[in-house]
Amino acid sequence: MGAMLCCEPGRVAVVTLDRPPANALNRGFFDELLALLDRLASRDVRAVVVTGTGRFFSAGLDLFEVFAYPPAAFDEFTTRFDAGFTRLFAFPKPVVAAVNGHAIAGGAVLAAAADVRLVAEGEGRIGLTEILLGVPFPVSVLEIVRFACAGPHFAELLYHGRTYAPAEALARRLVDEVVPAAELMARALAAAEELATRPPIAFAATKTALRGEALRRLEAAVSTGDPVWDIWRTAETRAAVDAYRERTLRRR
Repeated sequence: MGAMLCCEPGRVAVVTLDRPPANALNRGFFDELLALLDRLASRDVRAVVVTGTGRFFSAGLDLFEVFAYPPAAFDEFTTRFDAGFTRLFAFPKPVVAAVNGHAIAGGAVLAAAADVRLVAEGEGRIGLTEILLGVPFPVSVLEIVRFACAGPHFAELLYHGRTYAPAEALARRLVDEVVPAAELMARALAAAEELATRPPIAFAATKTALRGEALRRLEAAVSTGDPVWDIWRTAETRAAVDAYRERTLRRR
């Protein structure tokens, strides 16, 4: 299987999710993300833009693959999942999400981990649909979306699992700005370039302080073993995912 993340290096590095048809996330994605973040720590990189391909930013986890992992591989996946989202959320340089299309479940979380979230006008939908699948939020996800999306609509986002058009997503703090689709990358690069002008030490310290409370809760749960993953391992959860798969296949 080829790479899922393509990186164009430079002062502003552009990272593109490229796993057709929906840029779904699996264990390989988190392996690549962790390795890429190590490379992006280079002093030559001052900011990062993350985007997707085609109609999708990311449809979230490849649930069918993930729930087919044998127990040891599933344990490795959860470790990489927690580490990947934590490292991205804590990454000390500016990160801009250029949400080019659908950003569902883990795809919306990936955008939430960024410092700035721009979404293209159009038919793309954004939402945290985990509860509809029967999977609860690991702490590594919950703390990221709590930080990014907290407000009067936060419970709605988690309890109802709806997806939203760009303007609706903006009103619910799933994104920061809606921009014309043709201008998405130019606007994202401009936002990244602006933040790249900030002194790196000052930016990193400010970001760490701003996200510190969420990171402390996240890291405490991960270090002791997040019990939510045990729920993912239950027969009830797997049955719910199987039912979702059947509903999905019938719609095709």
